[in-house]
Amino acid sequence: MTLAAYWKLIVPTKTLAELDADKWLFVASFGTSTYYSLPGLRFSRWGLLLVCCLANLCAGSLLAFVALHDGLDMYFYGSQTNQSVTIQLQTYVWMGLTAAFSGPLVETQGPRLGMMVGTILVAVGFFVAQLAVGAYSPLFLTIGYAGFVGGGFGFVVIATMSATQKWFPDLRGFVSGLTMCAFGLGNAMWTIVYTRFLNRGGIFNPVTDVSNIPHVFWSNGVVIVLVLVATSLVIRTPSVGFTVNGHDMHCVPQNKAPDPKHIEDEFLKIGMTLVNYSVVHRGELDGTDVFYFQHVKALSLVQCILSSDFACMYIAFAATIIPAQVLSTELVDISTGIYRTSIETTNSLMTTGVVVNSAGRLLVPLVSDAIIRVFYANPAFARKAVLTLVLTYQLVFLLVVPKAPMSFGAFQLFGLSFVFASGGSMAIIQCFVTDMFGVYHAGTMYGLLLTCWSLRAIVVGYAFSSFQVTAAATFQVQIQWMLVMLAVGWVALLFVRTNSMDRFFHGYQLSICGHVVFQYAFNGASSETFDDRDVVTILAPGNTHSLSDNDFMLWSSHTSPSAPQPQSPYTITMVHLDLSTVAVDQHPREVD
Repeated sequence: MTLAAYWKLIVPTKTLAELDADKWLFVASFGTSTYYSLPGLRFSRWGLLLVCCLANLCAGSLLAFVALHDGLDMYFYGSQTNQSVTIQLQTYVWMGLTAAFSGPLVETQGPRLGMMVGTILVAVGFFVAQLAVGAYSPLFLTIGYAGFVGGGFGFVVIATMSATQKWFPDLRGFVSGLTMCAFGLGNAMWTIVYTRFLNRGGIFNPVTDVSNIPHVFWSNGVVIVLVLVATSLVIRTPSVGFTVNGHDMHCVPQNKAPDPKHIEDEFLKIGMTLVNYSVVHRGELDGTDVFYFQHVKALSLVQCILSSDFACMYIAFAATIIPAQVLSTELVDISTGIYRTSIETTNSLMTTGVVVNSAGRLLVPLVSDAIIRVFYANPAFARKAVLTLVLTYQLVFLLVVPKAPMSFGAFQLFGLSFVFASGGSMAIIQCFVTDMFGVYHAGTMYGLLLTCWSLRAIVVGYAFSSFQVTAAATFQVQIQWMLVMLAVGWVALLFVRTNSMDRFFHGYQLSICGHVVFQYAFNGASSETFDDRDVVTILAPGNTHSLSDNDFMLWSSHTSPSAPQPQSPYTITMVHLDLSTVAVDQHPREVD
């Protein structure tokens, strides 16, 4: 398989054997034709959500590794050398890389295979880590934990995200918040476990007993691997005709959606998925006075990755999570160096921060779901609006921070507000990329965004490994840099287009509150970029045609797409147009 072929998603059709086995909760697969199920417990999407949350709870142990830094230093080197910090930073590297590159594999082969690969990698990693402890080899620990465990959890996070977003088109924000909240709570839970193993009063208390280090990896590894095995048996994707609460997998209302078989034949087999579903109101359509149309765009994965919207989303996401990472990295130095607080107070603040961060992961995407339900908003627009609010309140907070050194109480409020925002951004970005780029591209796009999360941890970790904040003036300089970063992210998010007419304009168009504020139309295409196969297709419901990689389709909302229709002289089956002419009039036309 070539690299280009790997990044073109071809979603296979489920076999009858797989569909029959999927009726049950626990299913083991061997190849594409052999499935073993455990009769008795029928499958429920809520059972899948539960095991995915448990898997993310285990993945949170990666963040809790910080509680082992000092203990591993004492065990391997006899003193606190900060050498073990690099193991966690390399863990972020491998988690980010596997998350970025595992997306196409998970989408084409299914999350069950992705979970199996992740489970095997994690199991091997904990085994090698245990050998490393027995052999007193930090190198083996780096290979086992950073390489295998970190890479394995990259598969786990993408597989669980991909599956839950497909099964819950009606509650995308809720499941994003719940799984990411579990990830955050896993950090808290495993931190408590690791501190108990080291007999420490808190994560920042000195380490005096390392006798339990030889038991850390095998004991925790057994529990984690068992949970991941259970998740591998439960996780799966819905069939192409799946609907729930009146919506299909793409969040299109069932009575207005195209025939699922048509989607499978004409889009999934050529590596495309439906994205950015929205209702185009009659006031936005020239020449239309009674009907609403559903404007659905099919995009390939490469088109999604190379879009300006994804680039701007990446910058905005980085801006909203980096400040919290800087603050958490410097928490001890700021608390004890500037405010002269005790270690116990610092431990308490860190614990509160983890709880607040988890609360942000749960609440922020829930607010976006509420906006969609109450105001019937375009889902992608609702996610963008909430993320904009998160960035805005961080900006305002930094603008009103006094130039004089703040009190410790103000610093606590400052830090907790930023970790809340960071957690909320980590969660809402899942449903945001799904609404923007479609369910079959969501895993890959989220994996690419996770490289931003990994990079910020690596850059901040190495940048501040030998840097200490001991003066208020130094902290004020960092606040100014945070302000600049957030301003750049806020502007970048403004250019993330959620309006269908903007995104599919032949050129670049940006609208704010329904008004076009910028428009640049491409007058023509050179021979290098123009594809003669590009067509605009207006289909009578139920008909199928072979489409190219750059098609969009229109379905009349008042007609069932799968119902047989009488032949009409007004039914247009295929129209070949030069795309330069499409730029002149981007509005869809009513088909009688």
